[in-house]
Amino acid sequence: MEKIVVIGAGGWGTALSIVFSEKFEIILWEKFPEYANILASRRENPEFLPGFKIPKNIIITNNLEEACINAETLIIAVPSKYFRSVAMQMKPVCRKQKILIATKGLEPDTGMRMSEILYNEIGSRSFAVISGPTIASEVAAGNPTAAVIAAEDINLAREFQKMFSSGRFRLYTSTDVCGVEISGGYKNVLAIGSGIIDALNLGDNAKAAYLTRGVHEMKNFGVKLGAREKTFWGLAGIGDLITTSISPASRNHRFGRALATGKRNEFLSGTKMIVEGIFASRAVVKMSEKHNVEIPIASAIYRIIHEHSNPMDELVKLMTRQLKDE
Repeated sequence: MEKIVVIGAGGWGTALSIVFSEKFEIILWEKFPEYANILASRRENPEFLPGFKIPKNIIITNNLEEACINAETLIIAVPSKYFRSVAMQMKPVCRKQKILIATKGLEPDTGMRMSEILYNEIGSRSFAVISGPTIASEVAAGNPTAAVIAAEDINLAREFQKMFSSGRFRLYTSTDVCGVEISGGYKNVLAIGSGIIDALNLGDNAKAAYLTRGVHEMKNFGVKLGAREKTFWGLAGIGDLITTSISPASRNHRFGRALATGKRNEFLSGTKMIVEGIFASRAVVKMSEKHNVEIPIASAIYRIIHEHSNPMDELVKLMTRQLKDE
């Protein structure tokens, strides 16, 4: 049985471990020894995926070097803000393993995608990325889910596709690593805006218009950075955007609601989960300025989050922009 190490015991890493443990020997790495002991003793992830039992055949450890010995595949599922530091930790233990990047996000200070960071720190190109509408609790529950795996080497993408696809988890392949990763970061920013719209009761017309123009903006941004347009109309793009913008389990959407109702600090202090859209908003604005691409919606969300701009003022700005053809 192939040995796979899942690096990151958040909700997503735990869900993948649960699903893949039916076919593979899984080792789940948790950074903090105290929490690793909680996971091992309770066989549950109370902070990030409560209510789902961790099968006894999943080994839980906080020793990364020991975990990676003889592993054939590494799956990285840590929050984007910690991705670089974890990649640096991985360097001594990375030999010839295949790597699947399950982190969705963009590095705020550099705007780099996770695969770019991985190559920057480790030098490996034997990697693929996975993204799509994948709420962790639904995946862990065995609900039907589809996602996309992208790799520069289509054979590697297809290898992962065959490994991890099942009757409940259907995977498609792509070679557009750039587009899949940009979608995974950008949609989190847009999901915050969806939460704001819902909290302010702006209606279904507003929500539909917002999401439609949002995915168009995300596509323009991605294509400018080298992605393929087709990707944004697929699972990693519009698919993930829909899920993240409507699901009660979406923390980016919930954070948007909190922003609109003046409960920002209360929300952030009450959760240990990372709101990826906060960090991604910095990255996309920085990259839009560098590449001279207009992103009015994401820029508005950025100002609401980081400059405490009034959501209704930003709405007026968006609605009264210069008229144009669709």
